[in-house]
Amino acid sequence: MTDSSNMRQADLLIELGCEELPPKALDGIRDSFFRSVCDGLEKANVSFDREDSRSFSTPRRIALLLSGVAEGQPDQVIERRGPSVSAAFDADGKPTGAALGFARSTGKEVAELETMETDKGAWLYCRVQQSGSPLAELIYGILEQSVRQLPVPKPMRWADNDFSFVRPVHWLIVMHGEQVIEGELLGQSASNQTRGHRIHSPGPHVVPLPNDYEAILDDAYVVADHEKRKSRIQKSLLESNEQVIIDPSLLNEVNNLVEWPVAVACSFEEAFLQVPHAALIASMQDHQKFFPVADENSPGRVTSQFVAISNLESRDVTQVREGYERVIRPRLADARFFLEQDLKSSIESHLAQLDRVVFQQKIGTVGDKSRRMDNLSKELAELSDKDSKIAGRAALLSKCDLVTHMVGEFPELQGQMGEHYAASSGEDPDVARAIGEHYLPKFAGDDIPSSDAGQFVSIADRADTLVGIFAAGLKPTGNKDPFALRRAALGLLRILLEAELPLAPRDVFEIAAKGLSGQIEIESSLIDDVLGFVVERLRHFYTEKGFKTELVNAALASPWTTLPDLDARLHSIQSFMQDEAAGSLAASNKRIGNILRKSDLDISTEIDADLLNLSEESALFEEIKRIEELVDPLISEQKYEESLRVLAELKEPIDCFFDQVMVNDEDPRLRANRLALLALLKGQFDRISDLSILG
Repeated sequence: MTDSSNMRQADLLIELGCEELPPKALDGIRDSFFRSVCDGLEKANVSFDREDSRSFSTPRRIALLLSGVAEGQPDQVIERRGPSVSAAFDADGKPTGAALGFARSTGKEVAELETMETDKGAWLYCRVQQSGSPLAELIYGILEQSVRQLPVPKPMRWADNDFSFVRPVHWLIVMHGEQVIEGELLGQSASNQTRGHRIHSPGPHVVPLPNDYEAILDDAYVVADHEKRKSRIQKSLLESNEQVIIDPSLLNEVNNLVEWPVAVACSFEEAFLQVPHAALIASMQDHQKFFPVADENSPGRVTSQFVAISNLESRDVTQVREGYERVIRPRLADARFFLEQDLKSSIESHLAQLDRVVFQQKIGTVGDKSRRMDNLSKELAELSDKDSKIAGRAALLSKCDLVTHMVGEFPELQGQMGEHYAASSGEDPDVARAIGEHYLPKFAGDDIPSSDAGQFVSIADRADTLVGIFAAGLKPTGNKDPFALRRAALGLLRILLEAELPLAPRDVFEIAAKGLSGQIEIESSLIDDVLGFVVERLRHFYTEKGFKTELVNAALASPWTTLPDLDARLHSIQSFMQDEAAGSLAASNKRIGNILRKSDLDISTEIDADLLNLSEESALFEEIKRIEELVDPLISEQKYEESLRVLAELKEPIDCFFDQVMVNDEDPRLRANRLALLALLKGQFDRISDLSILG
């Protein structure tokens, strides 16, 4: 029992002031700190309003403003049960050691203890009033535990401290209402003083009350709320130029680099527009954290304008602008130089260099991989009745840009530069396009290649990697996946599915294994291992799309071949399970499956009609034959939902069979025949899905 109605409540402000925090990790650190401190307060039974609480972060601080935090734990009445009465007193009624020990533990005399009657006898019993601990005694333990749990990428130490954190800490606020809670964390003593903008208003600045925190920082040129700061950046970018390209990941990163964002419109010499625009964008976005401006008249291209986000309000914006322009110019000059050097030779001339780049020691060089991809892409195209020549040529040249100057400097441009260099070398436009697309999809939600050749090259690349790395004994374990095989598997599956390719994953991996067989020993179980790994990714893929696990498992247990085939089965099962008869049929399938599994006979599906001596089993057999003739053409046309609805007509004869027929008859011939009938029946459903999983 607790009572917190009389506890004083006030807002709790916590701020860790640091040197510049890593921008890409800051959001995760802030959110983790908020969750961990809130969880710690809840675990300590300190009441507060979690829904009304907030977190803040800037490059120099992480802060929490927790609403309505109680001044401590409430007092509690703890009910304790001691030894049984029979064990607590001897024959003379004197307290035993057990009674005396229990009394001491409660701080009472034996005579003050009560007795509790239960259905198992009488027991000594006591209610103990326990005072709650004040917030001041609890908060630093909670903060220390929370700091230890933060997802810090590279913790560091400073001075001669024996603790570490993501960056050195220079100030600390821990305030409950107007009261500073005295204590120390990460080498800093708590106060009510924060710091403002390094240049405009460094401070320190006194925070009288936690709710004053955000306004005081705003006056000190710091936008503490990360979401407000991001909105401010986005608005200022669009005000500077409506055609600005705002990449979400860059916006998040820049948001964690500034405290007082100010947009500055800049430009560079138009002569640099000769450089492929992917390289221009990479130079601006990835290397300098600038926002490019799109050319509204040429999709995919940029202008010579860009927008930078400054971290101060300058009295001479011209100098700031010129500074940004001086910074970008050498990067663009380097890109133009690399382009000029690369264009002095054809893309095909780089093939020989690939033989000097090791992909993986056991499965050879990148050159070996390119030749395997060439053959694999051709076979996949032929199986799909597409142009194998384009696919093979694109696969052979797909990795050539890896050894160019441009990709060496801008690795994120692999594929895109390959497309540019292939086009410049006079390769077929479809070959160039496939080279540019073959890394797609790069992440969850990314587009798959749009061209046939691009799809085959992308599949070949992933299949060769999956089979090769598995053959080398380096399949992923736990969280370790150095070759990104999970991403490769998901990308391969998405292409097969979304492009509706008539390629079975097993066939793809077997062709890949054939190409690798001259390089590394291929175990007989390898394809099953790779397929099992890929099916797990497939199961995860569908459950993330909202399909129930049992539906996915039922579809995967069917004799599916291609991904479009599996997808059709899954959607058909999902729709069919809404029918009134579906639940009963699933339960019947489960019952049949259990009967067949428990049988110690070798069950056949050959039925001896002369042994069908009960009308219910004869009727079921006739219905199965009738339904089979209707279902065969539907299944061949992948009309699985219609097939299931036809099979649903078996519900009544199945129910009658189980009501009237003893399957495990004493006569072994009848028993075997009836088991064969059930196997034949289940086989009809299993052609579409294993409904027994849904029973």
